[in-house]
Amino acid sequence: MNILRIATFTMAAAGAFLCSCQSQKAYPVFFLAQESHDDPAAYTSASHFVYFNGRAYTKVPVMTLDHFEKFKSELDPTDGSYGVTLYAKPEWKMHLYTQTLHKDGMLMLPVVNGLAMEPMRITPVGDGILKIWNGLNGYDLKQIARTVKPINPEIEEKRYLDKNPRPVPTRPENVQQRRDFTGRTVGELYH
Repeated sequence: MNILRIATFTMAAAGAFLCSCQSQKAYPVFFLAQESHDDPAAYTSASHFVYFNGRAYTKVPVMTLDHFEKFKSELDPTDGSYGVTLYAKPEWKMHLYTQTLHKDGMLMLPVVNGLAMEPMRITPVGDGILKIWNGLNGYDLKQIARTVKPINPEIEEKRYLDKNPRPVPTRPENVQQRRDFTGRTVGELYH
């Protein structure tokens, strides 16, 4: 009986190891919805919210990169960065619609690799299309293409970069850390 347990445990561990090696994590692109209160004292836990520019957003994303099936990028002429249009998988279109219907008029914050992008005003999204207006670079596009199929691969491949030219965002020194009612620090995102 002991040998059977050991063999079962060994096979399960080996299977988990092989699965973890074969699957790649999606590039961290997600959309956060604004909460109705911007006062950290109004929340029961700092672990459920994150702040950006004085507004509270839920940490549970409305959509992540795994929920989309294809994308296309566009050059933003004002700053030379890229914007990206993401098309939801058919099975996630209704989810996106109900989430945006529930938060109509509030803000949605796109976050790419830990960096907050320009927030957008939420209107019900029935067609399954979300857009990040600007701020992406060729490295972001290449990483997005690992999970989501580009509509026009020839154009996208010309834009790809192998290394990220953007520095990792850090908290400015003069910013006072927000705290919830228990004294725990509340996370913040930066540009």
